[in-house]
Amino acid sequence: MDHGSLLGKTDTLMVVKFRQLLHRGASPEDEPAVVAVQERCLSCGSILETNRLYQRFRVCEDCGFHFHVTARERIALLLDQASFHEDDRGVTSIDPLSFQGRQSYRQRVIDAQRRTGLAESALTGTGRISEREVVVAVLEFAFLGGSIGVVAGERIARAFEKATARKVPIITVSSTSGIRMQEGLLALMQLPRIAVAVNRHAAAGLPHIAILTDPATGSAYTSFANQADILIAEPNALVGYAALRVLQETEAADLPAGAHTSESHLEHGLVDVIIPRHELRDRLSALLDMLLRDFELSATRKQKPSTAEHGQYGAWAQVQLSRHQQRPNARDFIRLMAVAFFELRGDRRGTDDQSVVTGIASIGGEAVMLIGQVRPHAGDEHDGWIRAAGFGKASRAMRLAGKFGLPVVTLIDTEGVHPGLDEEESGLGPRVALCLADMLNVPTPTVAVIIGEGSSEAAIAMAAADRVLMLDNAVYEVIRPEDAAAILYGESSRAGEVAERLRLTSHDCLRLGIIDATVQEPGEGAHTNPGEAANLVQRAIIRNLVSLQRVRPKRRLENRYARYRQVGSTHSKVRGTLERRWAHLTDRISALKDRLRRTRTRTRTSGDYTDIAM
Repeated sequence: MDHGSLLGKTDTLMVVKFRQLLHRGASPEDEPAVVAVQERCLSCGSILETNRLYQRFRVCEDCGFHFHVTARERIALLLDQASFHEDDRGVTSIDPLSFQGRQSYRQRVIDAQRRTGLAESALTGTGRISEREVVVAVLEFAFLGGSIGVVAGERIARAFEKATARKVPIITVSSTSGIRMQEGLLALMQLPRIAVAVNRHAAAGLPHIAILTDPATGSAYTSFANQADILIAEPNALVGYAALRVLQETEAADLPAGAHTSESHLEHGLVDVIIPRHELRDRLSALLDMLLRDFELSATRKQKPSTAEHGQYGAWAQVQLSRHQQRPNARDFIRLMAVAFFELRGDRRGTDDQSVVTGIASIGGEAVMLIGQVRPHAGDEHDGWIRAAGFGKASRAMRLAGKFGLPVVTLIDTEGVHPGLDEEESGLGPRVALCLADMLNVPTPTVAVIIGEGSSEAAIAMAAADRVLMLDNAVYEVIRPEDAAAILYGESSRAGEVAERLRLTSHDCLRLGIIDATVQEPGEGAHTNPGEAANLVQRAIIRNLVSLQRVRPKRRLENRYARYRQVGSTHSKVRGTLERRWAHLTDRISALKDRLRRTRTRTRTSGDYTDIAM
């Protein structure tokens, strides 16, 4: 089908009818009717006849308003031309319960079939996106509100099973208001019917990408759509479980502006990204290329990572440099390093911590899962302290990386864990522990780069990697020096002195065996040339990933276990016993010297001085 000829002058006020029906809490079977030819945008009033973006995608070129498209039009916009093959068209059922109501349910189904040209609300089949095979399942809202009944459930379940059998991704598009009440509990049972097929597809390590369009509500939203690995929404779509009217009645007040929309879901980390319709196909193609890696990079010759010490500043000076306001943060490094970056938002629990950024990126031709701790620049809304949701977001990214075989690269730069009561009650402790466990358990290669200040549990939870690197002027600390000084001496002004003793510089960490290599910084620090700093970090990451990918997964996990099992200065039983006894002996000698010194001082003070041999 020719994409350019899809959309003509026959657009209608259907979208208005959709919103009116949902606002009134209408059942999924209430169908909007075509009422008039629409020549102007419903949002801004622009003339659509000469609007090229509208003619091809039904998107207003002036204001970005997204008009509704049919399931077949949606498929034609997503897939390569003439590549779609419909499946399961013969799977039909008119009225499984012989439901009798004010209006004949059987007749409503027949009317919907005649009007839409579809046998059911779910249109499924196979096709290609940029020559890559995919399975698609699209719900058509014009068919009884896109509701899911026995036939739609069976078709969607079969689509997942076919994707599993063919080892290909599946893309689902939801334009629905729930399940079909006239089919009773049989309709409700479609949710687990689909879910078991979704779980089997996920267990095979295959991608499921869900696209939420206007509207995407009801039971379908709470089932297979939210089981997806990646959730994409169209702009200004009505998204959520409840009908708009029900939500307003529950809240007993008007909803805030923008509530229950894709934009609100993005803000709360409940969808990963909002993509305009005309960009969707290209973005999907790039995402699938990164998720389904067709190759891995390899080195032409074996290279050893640099372990040279380039540090030229004292410990406290390096702490200050690591916090420099112009120092590039994780988002800056991602922007400068990644050819493509598909950001993942939130932990799917209703919060998106802006102090952590995660996403799938292409770096030097290698697809990786990037997890960055984002120290704020002046004017940023977040404070840089990592909250429970930030650790949850990182854990989600690590699990996806394991599923799709993506190496994990973390960029560490944080003041620490946010010590607030709300965070404690949000499960901060379990989230930090789970994040650390996920970092250690991810089966793919892992590289951590400390790009600024890596502090306390917030740093280690995302830095327990196969290879740990540090920029020259970065620091890695158990506690911030000023906090340590306040605890030890009651005055934070001694932070410089404490910083030296904490051994927190990159060359200290290298000597202690905590990190594997340092990465040189340009000029007087990364802030003087962020582009060059990013280039140096990218080269170090790729070099270490290539080295790690030569190791078999089982051996890599064993090496990771051994690394963290042996970190620190522990000794054999004999050596440990001798070291302990020597420590006790020197402590007693020191105590004896102190007592003798005090005795001599008291004797001198009393005027009766007697020389006491030491």
